[in-house]
Amino acid sequence: MIKRLLAFTILALGLGSSGALHADGSIVERGLEMPSAALGQPVRYSVYLPAGYSGETRRYPVVYLLHGFGGDERSFFDDGDLQDVADELIATAKLPPSIIVTPSGKKGWYVDNDVTGRWQTALLDDLIDGVDAKYRTIVSREGRAIAGYSMGGYGALRFALLEPDRFVAAGSLSGALFPDVKSASDFPAFQLGLFGRAFGASFDPKAFNAASPWRSLSTDAAAADAPALYMSVGDDDIKILLAGNNAFDRALATAKIPVTYHVVPGQHNWKLWSSELAPMLSFIGDRLEEATPVATANPAKRVADRVEAAAKVERVGGPAMPGAPVVQPKTPSKTTILARP
Repeated sequence: MIKRLLAFTILALGLGSSGALHADGSIVERGLEMPSAALGQPVRYSVYLPAGYSGETRRYPVVYLLHGFGGDERSFFDDGDLQDVADELIATAKLPPSIIVTPSGKKGWYVDNDVTGRWQTALLDDLIDGVDAKYRTIVSREGRAIAGYSMGGYGALRFALLEPDRFVAAGSLSGALFPDVKSASDFPAFQLGLFGRAFGASFDPKAFNAASPWRSLSTDAAAADAPALYMSVGDDDIKILLAGNNAFDRALATAKIPVTYHVVPGQHNWKLWSSELAPMLSFIGDRLEEATPVATANPAKRVADRVEAAAKVERVGGPAMPGAPVVQPKTPSKTTILARP
């Protein structure tokens, strides 16, 4: 923050070097909400818009950053100085000008659960579709990445390997990664407390194992389709968590999925995550598509057309093609709007 205030002071005095600082600067908007049918309530999020976004018409890649247990949509900015980090990386061409979205997942472990909330569906469907409709994003795998720390590292790797066609890269800082367990006694009491009711009222090992990122490594197409992966963990982190990261690295090797993995000096805290944030975003930046001219298609219209096409299929049983002849049914039929095709 001090660096940014000093930069604007220099600019005001007419001493700024050419090209070193955009006149309008990057923008961070906090306290935003995206409607979520999956949750029945909005998803809160903050967003970083790169310098020049408001004055241009290009489309930008998007990076989603997931917070850890006890964090929220502000954590990356308040604790990780994300705005300063992103400004510096973009200025030095280590990250293409990008939109960065930091949603709140509360303490839901980024899984669908009828008790704690359907956070997987809320973020993978409601949030991403909403962001693509609201902002000028590159609506493709090549323009989208995801990462997180601790619980968020678990969520980011889980999402990226679960739906590899939607993310070109993924990162995890001190991810809460654990191999399959047989019973609750496989975890210390403090870890069971952190899981809360996300995996059952009294922790269900089957539910936990079913949601594990390990599940996605067993698919035949995993190695060919997997996004580029970055993992980092502290050498003095919580023992079971450090062991889990090492085990996941070995599992990726067995599945022939490449990963850039670092065990670095540090513990399970923001001192480590702050130091690793720039290297992780640089890794992601090397894989993201650059900003592109605005396409003719409008993302909001694309979503609306998709929903309307699905509704037509349900009404008449015909092809979901714009402009296709519609045969009216003899009797009215119930209309169902699909969330995703």
